[in-house]
Amino acid sequence: MKLFCWVICFFGVQCYCLSQQFEDRPLRDVIPDLEQRYNISFSFADQLIYDKRVSLSVELSRSEETILPLLEKQTHLKFERVDKSYIVIRPFTPADRIDICAYILSEDGQPLAGATVLAVQSGTGMVTNDSGYFEMEAVPYEEELSIHHLGYVNRRSKAREMFNVVCLGITLADSVSVLEGVVISDYMAVGISKRNQLLRIMPEELKVLPGLVEPDVLQSLQQAPGVSSPFETASGIFVRGGSPDFNLVRWNGIKTYSQGHFFGMLSAFNPYITKEVTFIKNGTSAKYGDRVSSVIDIESSEDVVEKISGGAGFNMIYGDAYVDIPLVRDKLSVQLSGRRSYNDYLETFTYHQFSDRVFQNTKIVQGSNADNQQADNNFFFNDYNTKVIFRPGKRDLFTMNMLYSKDDLDFASTDQDRRFNDILKTENEGYGLRWQHSAEKFQLDIDAYITRYQLNYEFQSTKNDTTDIASKKNRVRDNGFNVNAAFPLSKRSTFLSGYQFSHNRIQYAFENRTPLYNLVLDDDDAELTTHAIYAEYEFSTEKTRMVAGIRCNTYVDLDEVFIEPRLSVKQSMSDALHLTASMEYRSQTVSQIRESVVSDLSLENQVWTLSSDDNFPIIDSYQFTSGVLFDQKNWLIDAEAYLKRIDGITSLTFGFLNPVDNEYRIGASDIKGVDLFVKRQFNKYKTWLGYSYLFSENKFFGLNDNEPFPGNWNIEHTIKWSHFYDVGNLHLSLGWQWHTGKSFTNVTESDNSNGPLTIVYDEINEATLPVYHRLDLSAVYEFHLNKNQNVKYRAGISVFNLYDRQNLLNREFRTTPSLENELIDTRIYSLGITPNFVFRVFW
Repeated sequence: MKLFCWVICFFGVQCYCLSQQFEDRPLRDVIPDLEQRYNISFSFADQLIYDKRVSLSVELSRSEETILPLLEKQTHLKFERVDKSYIVIRPFTPADRIDICAYILSEDGQPLAGATVLAVQSGTGMVTNDSGYFEMEAVPYEEELSIHHLGYVNRRSKAREMFNVVCLGITLADSVSVLEGVVISDYMAVGISKRNQLLRIMPEELKVLPGLVEPDVLQSLQQAPGVSSPFETASGIFVRGGSPDFNLVRWNGIKTYSQGHFFGMLSAFNPYITKEVTFIKNGTSAKYGDRVSSVIDIESSEDVVEKISGGAGFNMIYGDAYVDIPLVRDKLSVQLSGRRSYNDYLETFTYHQFSDRVFQNTKIVQGSNADNQQADNNFFFNDYNTKVIFRPGKRDLFTMNMLYSKDDLDFASTDQDRRFNDILKTENEGYGLRWQHSAEKFQLDIDAYITRYQLNYEFQSTKNDTTDIASKKNRVRDNGFNVNAAFPLSKRSTFLSGYQFSHNRIQYAFENRTPLYNLVLDDDDAELTTHAIYAEYEFSTEKTRMVAGIRCNTYVDLDEVFIEPRLSVKQSMSDALHLTASMEYRSQTVSQIRESVVSDLSLENQVWTLSSDDNFPIIDSYQFTSGVLFDQKNWLIDAEAYLKRIDGITSLTFGFLNPVDNEYRIGASDIKGVDLFVKRQFNKYKTWLGYSYLFSENKFFGLNDNEPFPGNWNIEHTIKWSHFYDVGNLHLSLGWQWHTGKSFTNVTESDNSNGPLTIVYDEINEATLPVYHRLDLSAVYEFHLNKNQNVKYRAGISVFNLYDRQNLLNREFRTTPSLENELIDTRIYSLGITPNFVFRVFW
């Protein structure tokens, strides 16, 4: 018996020496044992490991090389070996690389095979296996991962959350349970998804688009079928026959009245601080009012950052920088950004190409080319954004937003003894406050905004110290607040209701001033108060989704009430085939008129106006849409047909310039069209083809014998064909666009030797411009100079209009107000071949 006990004790001691268990022990107590066992030394700050606990099974056959990774995963501290026997314990830095793993699961715990896991910063990604499992090696500690799966809500997680001893499960919410419906990830490109009838763009995930060196917010939207820009501008977006002023464009809930820089060639919104852009061209929610065409809702990040991060860069037009700064941990942070053109210091080839496109047919080009004139053109633009984010608890979020953008042009010319100055400034500023509250049974969203827009133009003519001034001014002051409440009734239904208030004041004036008199050519000062209430019910099953809403707009000063019904339905015939239909009625009271009575600079000729009893009627529109969506085995087919009618347009608000009859007319526009989108995806290559058919007719009382005629922006057939290919961190894109020419009114002239020139106008808008087509390409490469540094670089190049085709964008005829009756044929041509380059750094 004694011998047996001695044997037991002997083997027990041996087992203890060979294997030692640490169960939920403080790290500070485990370290001395590890130092003694492995003959190593640890260096650390006491406060760093004070609250760290670990569980380990230490065996004699196990080296410290296998123990250290386990310690890192349990403590989320970096155990960095300095030499063979010396190890430093420190916090992980964002640039440290880790190996991660996880299981992607549904809400009922089932594995989700085929889910896409994308590392946002590095651009690498993979797909989960049949068990919903994935693993990634050498991922930056602070890398953000975007997880997508058809039928589930997209989720974002940090890499460090998947750095554990045991691979954890990550749950994706069923899209039906949160009423999201059909979700198509990577719809046109990585970073562009379609959820039901909403197109969502995530600029941070968007790598490359044809002809774009950066993810311009508005130009990215122009890739979609049914969206066009006849003048190749970023802000001149025409959606299914509606003009740009028919689009509701909001930035963090603030309505904007100027969305472009460089006279529309660039978006006024910095893409690097934009988290998400929601684009709606049909099936509009009842919470959106104010416009009759589309909704472009731009939101920046609402995350309270944990560390200072940001980025900076430049292209051949401007430079910009942004920074996110934490102020109170997990509670308060601020985001700042700024952007400015540098052409007043350095004029690049790209800038000259943009200038040739913008300033053609203006006195800027004419004055610069004249032999007897000296000309000097000074132009720049800038914008600034600020966002303060405060999260006092899990249920509440407060944000404060500010945006400001400005374009400034000063063109001076001298002709013998007279000096001319064209001074043009446009400014848009906005301020917003927002409170979001999440309770168990409802969600509340309250925001208030102030928007200011102003356009100031002066043409100064000076001779002998006497100055004559022709001026154009436009002011918009829009204030309002919104209250929105959402009540989830069940997993399959929700109820939305809200109230909106706005007070809008718009002024414009055209004046001539001299030392002797002041002549007002035309002016207006209108105000309008609007109250709106709305309600919306949403219901979803596995096969059916229906959204029914109603909106009531009360225009107080006009004594008008508009009831606007909205309805959207989706029916899934199978997992791959879905049918959709929608109808909506909408109204708006602001619009832009086209004027050219002040000078002949021919820039910023669109002036905002407000509906009134005397001048401009309320514009209203209804749209009916039906569609089919097929998504299976890397094939995606999306087709929609629509009918649209817009009432209350005028010969000024709808951009109609009639050389036959320039009287003020009120009319309507009827639009019909089809949008088709087909995508095929291979491993690293995907291609898509978009086709749009559109036919619009205008009808004005008392014009053209009261018969309809083609609209000014009637472009019947459009084809967009794009290609994308990834080679590691190199992203390539090639795109070709083709469309028929827009409508215009042609003229016939005959030389009458016995009198002035005789001009005969053809039928209104019966002629069409030549066919338009161009080829664009882009390439973007992302890299790290030092893997130990949390700094990423991006370099890219794009070429717009690769084969340098001269496309005619617009053609108009005017006659001079003189006895000679000269004919002026104004033609606007597209950008020629335009390369661009970008270099950026992110930290």
